[in-house]
Amino acid sequence: MSASMARIANLLLEYPDLPISMSIFEFADRADVSAPTVTRFCKFIGYRGYTGLRVGAAAELGRSVGEDGLIGEPGASAHPEMSDEDLLRTFLASHVQALRASADLVDLADMRRVARMISDAPQVDVYGVGGSGTVAHSLVDRLYLVGVNARAWTDAHLGLMSGAILPEGAVAIGISSSGETTDTIEMLSEARASGAWTVAITSNPHTTIAEQADVIVQTAPPDDYLDLGSLTSSHVQTFAADLLYLLVSWNRQEHKDRNSAAVMNAISDGRVNARVIRSVPRATEPSPLIP
Repeated sequence: MSASMARIANLLLEYPDLPISMSIFEFADRADVSAPTVTRFCKFIGYRGYTGLRVGAAAELGRSVGEDGLIGEPGASAHPEMSDEDLLRTFLASHVQALRASADLVDLADMRRVARMISDAPQVDVYGVGGSGTVAHSLVDRLYLVGVNARAWTDAHLGLMSGAILPEGAVAIGISSSGETTDTIEMLSEARASGAWTVAITSNPHTTIAEQADVIVQTAPPDDYLDLGSLTSSHVQTFAADLLYLLVSWNRQEHKDRNSAAVMNAISDGRVNARVIRSVPRATEPSPLIP
């Protein structure tokens, strides 16, 4: 066993309950090793990842970190040969545990601080690509409804252009699960260089994107969930984004109430049915514009 592995083992022998209350990054810092080393140690002693170690530690101490109905081990690998029941249990357990781990990592004081900055900002840029881009657009759609001048950028060139001309007091948010997505890092870096207050939503606070952020909103690392990690990562990002929106909406309650009423009135069945919808000639019918 290597020296780093031995440090982890000794730490667990002395403090067996640490995994229950710590994220993998916090535990790694405590053991003075890297997060990947912790994952290798977990696999070395028979677990699939750090989540399995947390569950095992809780079981040894007679505590629970999961729902009673989730018999499948969180983070277990899904495969085509599984029974329907095991597949659903494994799939659900992984997502529930990922959300719970993200909730454990939330610093509400930081989240409230970010929410206040967004509420008062003249403009908010949200950057992300791929799945993170979808989360960025969803967050912007919600912020728009409470009167926040927010824009989502998934194209690096457009995002860089916007970041370069952000007004004083602007907020820029970069979303990247790995924390190493080049396009997102570049957009957030440009916004910071322009004087924007920056936020990173990422699973790893020790990454390049975190270095560009004034505040880091940490989500559960997908590495703990094996082949389901790419699926859980989008859910934990949405969890963080939705919580952030909720806090912003409380700061802008008047805007929320007024805009919600206007939106409901605009899309109500009565209004839609009362509109006169012009019929479009079918392709087989002669157009009235052609003599």
